[in-house]
Amino acid sequence: MFCILYSLYFGAKSIKTVELQRSVAFSDFAVEFFLKWLYPIGIWIIQPKINKMIE
Repeated sequence: MFCILYSLYFGAKSIKTVELQRSVAFSDFAVEFFLKWLYPIGIWIIQPKINKMIE
């Protein structure tokens, strides 16, 4: 269970760090954390952000 939560935490933190280009606190990436937790809905919302970062 710890590994699952940590992977959600690390992924959400990484996405937000790249987006904001600075160190972030949990309050900065809490939305992404919970969106990743609700996988089908979250990925649908997060994927366009990731695509923009890659371009």
